[in-house]
Amino acid sequence: MAKRSIDNHATGLLLAGLALCALLMSLAFFLHLRRATDGHLEAAAAKARSLPGVTLMDGMAAGGRPGVIVTSMESDGQAARLGISVGDGVVSLNGTPISSLDQASAYLLHHPQPKIALGLRHADRMRVVMLDRPEGGR
Repeated sequence: MAKRSIDNHATGLLLAGLALCALLMSLAFFLHLRRATDGHLEAAAAKARSLPGVTLMDGMAAGGRPGVIVTSMESDGQAARLGISVGDGVVSLNGTPISSLDQASAYLLHHPQPKIALGLRHADRMRVVMLDRPEGGR
């Protein structure tokens, strides 16, 4: 009877070891898949936010409402030539109202037109400028 008890104990240890190996392999696969997916999502988000020569960020718009603000831009880029300034509030994209960077990113990702009408608020004045998107927005 003692020999059978040792065999059951050894079999149990072997099965536990195999289960642990399977768990570790699953975890490694999950982490690899997640890293690959995160990289793809980051690239898509960066592409979605791409407006030529302009960096946007969530901030406070006029009246203390949440909004999207121009935080930096290329000094010799298209946006500067069109008179866009750091601190301008972006209120719409092609006439679609936006109030967050997530909304702007989603719009830009799903509407890859080569030109985009950027609705801006500057010093309580509204205006629209037409930006050419790089490679048609793609």
